[in-house]
Amino acid sequence: MVTFLRIAAFFGAAATALNAVAADSVQVLILETSESFAHSPTVSEDGKPSLLERTIKQIVPQEWNVVATKDASMINAENLKKYQLVIFYTQGDLTKPNKSGTPQMGENGVADLIAWIEQGGGFVGFHSATDTFRGEGDTVTPYTEMIGAEFAGHGKQFVGKVVVTDPNHPVMKHVPTNWELNEEWYTFRKFNKGALRVLALLDCGEERKNQEMYNVPNYPIIWVRSLGKGRVYYSALGHREDVWENPTFQQTVRDALNWALGEGPSATAPNFASVVPTELPKEKEK
Repeated sequence: MVTFLRIAAFFGAAATALNAVAADSVQVLILETSESFAHSPTVSEDGKPSLLERTIKQIVPQEWNVVATKDASMINAENLKKYQLVIFYTQGDLTKPNKSGTPQMGENGVADLIAWIEQGGGFVGFHSATDTFRGEGDTVTPYTEMIGAEFAGHGKQFVGKVVVTDPNHPVMKHVPTNWELNEEWYTFRKFNKGALRVLALLDCGEERKNQEMYNVPNYPIIWVRSLGKGRVYYSALGHREDVWENPTFQQTVRDALNWALGEGPSATAPNFASVVPTELPKEKEK
């Protein structure tokens, strides 16, 4: 009974916070499409919405209008005018045909998305959103520059520790000081160091002895940045379904949505150089 009451209070407080963000209905677009590999939280089976869609709709106020789609062509200048918030859980080059046969993004899609953010849109990316529109070799694509880094690789899943570097940031106010999670941990390259405010690092702990690619200093896994009038948030978490079902993770998502919509100070002054060791993870391609 005590546990139930705590959970009820937790969700009630979160709903109150989100309701305070906007008196009118908020329009949210979730893009959950992939060129080649679809992560299980984005997969719809037997006509049921994906876990990602169900979770987002569960944690936001009922008056919000949440549209989840695998139609990447919806990312265009005219359609984006309808939305205040766009969520990406995507993978690959979305302008290319994909295995599921859903419509692909137009050639101006990325430019339209970036312009929409610059004009005040809120962008939230999870996990493989950094494995989207990767550049060949050392090329940094406009999308990678926007989101802040590019996926480099990952190893076997393990329990890692999320080390908060900015506990006072609105996005991190409900994250435990040393938060341990079993997850598929990405490594990154092509960090946009001059633009990012790093909010959390990954401490690989004992896994440094087991997987060479993780035998590195702590490195960024959650960050934010400003882009024109808009806000960008990225979290490397979200590969596993049980992560999406984790109440603490769900609270971090609520806080990210609030912040991306403009609640509170942006607090995006770059801090990469002051919180990240000079030696970063090896840039291992998958």
